[in-house]
Amino acid sequence: MILVLGDINVDVSARLEAPFRIGSDCLAASFAVHLGGVGANTATALARLGMPVRLLACVGRDWFGETALERLRQDGVDLAFVQRTEAAMTGLMFIAIAPDGQRTILGSRSANLLFRPQADLETALEGAGALLLMGYNLMAPGLEQTAETLLAAARRRGLPVALDVGAAPSHQIPQKVVSFSRGVDLLLANDEEAAALTGAADPRAAMRALEKSGAAQVVLKLGAAGCLIRQASQIVEVPPCPVRALDTTGSGDAFTAAFLKARLEGWPDAEAALAANAAGAAAAEVVGAGEGMPDPSRVAAVLSAATLPDSWTDVRQRVLERLPPARAGKGNTETQGA
Repeated sequence: MILVLGDINVDVSARLEAPFRIGSDCLAASFAVHLGGVGANTATALARLGMPVRLLACVGRDWFGETALERLRQDGVDLAFVQRTEAAMTGLMFIAIAPDGQRTILGSRSANLLFRPQADLETALEGAGALLLMGYNLMAPGLEQTAETLLAAARRRGLPVALDVGAAPSHQIPQKVVSFSRGVDLLLANDEEAAALTGAADPRAAMRALEKSGAAQVVLKLGAAGCLIRQASQIVEVPPCPVRALDTTGSGDAFTAAFLKARLEGWPDAEAALAANAAGAAAAEVVGAGEGMPDPSRVAAVLSAATLPDSWTDVRQRVLERLPPARAGKGNTETQGA
């Protein structure tokens, strides 16, 4: 089981007829309501890929919170440690999706910022095989204290710890993120986040700088260009799995879930990274994050269809052989909001 500390949001998404522009009328044919938040997205992706997962978060006592929790329950996510508050509404994000699938997010983390440490917090680690933290945890006092407590407890128990950086933390609190990363086993960031953390525009240079920060392993997400991993003394570019992107929201979360699950199961880095690229691509094929997280059959379909260099043929075959059967009854459909 993986313990995840992260946000739960409700996303209201709209596919725009033209790219988002400040001061203009940005029209869409319809709106859709989805489960969102980096914690909820990653937990859902882990569950759909067959990994038991427990989520720590905070939601409001409102329709949005009830809706988000019900959708997480449907995927079997353990919500025993999710807090409820009347002091704020559940985190809410408006996501404007451009015609090319890129998204602009407006909203508030709201109730997520009110998560409070509790005396029995370490009991959330019982039965856990790993801990996944988010850079966003470091942007609110209660979450930051909780992240530090869980990190220390995981260290005492010998559990691996992963940190997924996030866009806002990398730009707003880069020094804090880099300092915190010294205590983790796996650091995941995309190229823009890595540049913000290190000041290096070149992804390879940024990756080398992050490796010097102290994290045991660094994986750099490159979106449609794949990802970077280190094998021995070499930084290796893992090829992407091109798809027609409808919405990139949650693609990075799907990548993180697939890579972390694979590594915890002992897969080699190359196989874990190729599976993660396919999972991120599969998430981009549908509108919406939470409900759009892929199951193994969709990951396999994307990976099978991808045109890869010959040197990756054997790696692809091994990944396809390792992917578990899809979980019955967990479709990836777009949910329309009233």
